[in-house]
Amino acid sequence: MEDKRVTRRDFLLRVGALGLVGLGSSALLSACGGQQQQQAAQPETAPADADTAATASAEFSCTDVSGLTAEEIQMRESLQYTDHSPYPDKTCANCQLFIPAESPNQCGACQLIKGPIHPDGYCTSWVQKVS
Repeated sequence: MEDKRVTRRDFLLRVGALGLVGLGSSALLSACGGQQQQQAAQPETAPADADTAATASAEFSCTDVSGLTAEEIQMRESLQYTDHSPYPDKTCANCQLFIPAESPNQCGACQLIKGPIHPDGYCTSWVQKVS
């Protein structure tokens, strides 16, 4: 018969692993929750000159998600990613999580969202770039 007792070492390892998972999850949730609170304080309508900015940067699109999994697409949708920011001062280009492309007219990347990211884009996890 197999002994199913848990040793003290196994118990401590499992509790430590669960603690790390909980800590990582709470950090992610607090980061997302903080952005939602800030967004709620802002007006829901986009500024009038956002349409002008959108047509100026409409040279290329970063909406091709054909190579992404369903989970990655769901993440983009849940963070409300869009190619053109409704807020002129909040674009992916000035977000801490944005990874710029090698040339100016190409899609960049993001540390949080998978797939192509437009420099003029926006999502609800936008974080001001630290200089």
